[in-house]
Amino acid sequence: LSCRHYSRRGVCVPTCRFTHGETREFSQDSECFECHPECERIEGGITCNGSVRLGRGAHGDPTAPPGVLTLCPLQGADTCTRCAHYRDGPHCV
Repeated sequence: LSCRHYSRRGVCVPTCRFTHGETREFSQDSECFECHPECERIEGGITCNGSVRLGRGAHGDPTAPPGVLTLCPLQGADTCTRCAHYRDGPHCV
């Protein structure tokens, strides 16, 4: 998929939901990915940043065969700008 700006789940979009919207996002290689649910949503500000991790099978693409590495669409709770609840070391919980 080749988009002018960004893509979200295989659909071209003009921008990711960096600072507005119910679900906040970050981007990696022009792809929008959702912030972890434990990240506090910051109105008008960046809720999360980070990179997408490699996963297996259902972690990324539920149709991928077991053992195939795919991108996980959800980042870890260690790259939140602020935590929605509590921080335990580097992770929001």
